[in-house]
Amino acid sequence: MSQRLQILFNKYAGGQASPEELHEFWQLVAAMDKDELLSADMKAWWDKHEGSYDLSAGVDGAKTLKRILAGGSRQETDYISIHHRPGRRIRQMWAAAAACLLIALGAWFYFQRPGKELLPVAKIANPAYHNDVLPGVQGATLTLADGSVVQLDSAGSGLHLVQGNAQVSAANGTVVYSGDGATTQTAYNTLTTRKGQQYPLRLSDGSLVILDAGSSITYPAVFQDKNRVVKVEGQAWFEIARDTARPFIVQHSNKQVQVYGTHFNVKAYDDEPDMRVTLAEGSIKVTNGSASQMLVPGQQAILSKSGDGISVDARADIEETIAWKNGLFEYKSKDLTYVMRDVARWYDIEIVYDGPKPADTFTGGISRAVTLTELLTILEMSRIHFKLDGRKLTVLSR
Repeated sequence: MSQRLQILFNKYAGGQASPEELHEFWQLVAAMDKDELLSADMKAWWDKHEGSYDLSAGVDGAKTLKRILAGGSRQETDYISIHHRPGRRIRQMWAAAAACLLIALGAWFYFQRPGKELLPVAKIANPAYHNDVLPGVQGATLTLADGSVVQLDSAGSGLHLVQGNAQVSAANGTVVYSGDGATTQTAYNTLTTRKGQQYPLRLSDGSLVILDAGSSITYPAVFQDKNRVVKVEGQAWFEIARDTARPFIVQHSNKQVQVYGTHFNVKAYDDEPDMRVTLAEGSIKVTNGSASQMLVPGQQAILSKSGDGISVDARADIEETIAWKNGLFEYKSKDLTYVMRDVARWYDIEIVYDGPKPADTFTGGISRAVTLTELLTILEMSRIHFKLDGRKLTVLSR
């Protein structure tokens, strides 16, 4: 490690670096190649100076790492690698790893073999972050047939209601409907998650639905028609109970997904340019106006909002699509604006752009349990910078 880098890191770890020194520090880190990063000299330097820093100030390294790695061992694609041009990708992967090593966000772990010793962590000191924002939580609002509203949280216990001919209860953070269709009037309920919330629902037929942040589903308390019909907004994961006599239909505007028993994901936010339906298991028919298309597992249908068009990605990445329900952000060559829309929903923040929107793309995976500043620190490895003030996040122009 160079003498200048040692000096700058000394200030960085103590939270005393100026904005100019921070900029110089990250430039030097980015210039390191993997041989320098893995050198014995660097490890020795850590061993010598570890006690000189308040390495836990502002960040609990062990807890942060545990949160980031929540969900078990990740595959090779689950590192943070940010690239602008293919020729620079490997170098920037190592630069990101080096930086994350120093700020305890765990990206370094993704480059290590199991059993390798983790190096200590340093203090986050970014004057552009005036505060931090906690990640989303499990919670939702249940609107009953008579218009009354029930707030649901992660405990979800103590809920005992009757809707039509259905019993409604909650246990282990899941609202559950049970009953049959022997009733003269259908009672419709709506489950809604605000930004920063996520919640699971067990329908009366046994089907499971998980709502992502900023989403809603309207459904009958008991299915009694020949079709099981629900309406969805936002993003939801479906695991449909098989019933060949009664197809399950998901509606969004003039679009619908018809299934008999299968697992699939629907992403249909108003601020997204299209609606995407991704099939993990079984088979479904997707309809957009007058157009329709059958899907097999591993395919994703992209439904146009401006017309009846349907295009199919025959090699969709299922793990990337459903990472959200497994507690992860995961992207493969996704535009910054796409990533930031997900970030805005999960952290319930406003995002503005100071100048033109960057054209950068991102590839990587990280737990959705990290705080916003922990996530932003990783994203900044791309040379994109942010300013956070309250719940307003500004993406700064270069």
